[in-house]
Amino acid sequence: MKAMHIQANASVEGGSQSKMSFFTFALIVGVGISTSFLGVAQNPHSDRGRGDDDRGRKEKYDKHDKGRGYDRYDNNRGGDRYDNRKVVVVNRRPQTTVVYRNNTPNWRYASLPRRNSVVNVAPSTSISVSFGGINFRYNNGVYYRPYQNTYMVTPAPIGIRVRYLPREHRVFNLYNHSYHYYNGAYYEYQNNDYVVVPPPVGALVESIPDGYEKLQVNGDTYYIVDGVQYRAVLQNGEIWYEVIKIIG
Repeated sequence: MKAMHIQANASVEGGSQSKMSFFTFALIVGVGISTSFLGVAQNPHSDRGRGDDDRGRKEKYDKHDKGRGYDRYDNNRGGDRYDNRKVVVVNRRPQTTVVYRNNTPNWRYASLPRRNSVVNVAPSTSISVSFGGINFRYNNGVYYRPYQNTYMVTPAPIGIRVRYLPREHRVFNLYNHSYHYYNGAYYEYQNNDYVVVPPPVGALVESIPDGYEKLQVNGDTYYIVDGVQYRAVLQNGEIWYEVIKIIG
């Protein structure tokens, strides 16, 4: 290996070059850092600027979507509001209930006990009504007659008196008389009582009691219940039942 001889002026020149290189490097780094900070502050696509921009776009989207959802569903769903794909029912408009009558004449009284059906005990809410030596039980328009050790659902006896009728009873005028009708029984109001009277011929009622017998005569339909013969007739576009004969 050959020995190296370093002259004094060479070392001085080398030191000067080293110092110049260090200052040049520091200057380049400083300029780069300054440029980087300046870019962060001014660049709209930096992380902070991008986050604000994304948030702004989201708020704009949410506002647009919310308005679009309300406009679309409020008009078509009757008050249903959709927000974030979740249904929130607010101020739902009341729906009109349409009752479609079926083809059975007893549609109004179908929930009441059937004529001549037998029950072990009368309802606890029934009251005792004595008539013709018989202690009937009366419960909200339905009459029960003692039958052996049970009770039988029976038509309202002509002449029996009760103090009240169900709220659903109907009132009509015929031959200058006012009648109260409920579940096959016809009443006149006398001396603070409702008195059962014979069905007036020509009376029109919406429904008759369950337990009827159906007859077809020359294309006409008749119904017999409680010793009364009814005929199906058309009244104001609906089927009603007309009293045409008292059989028994």
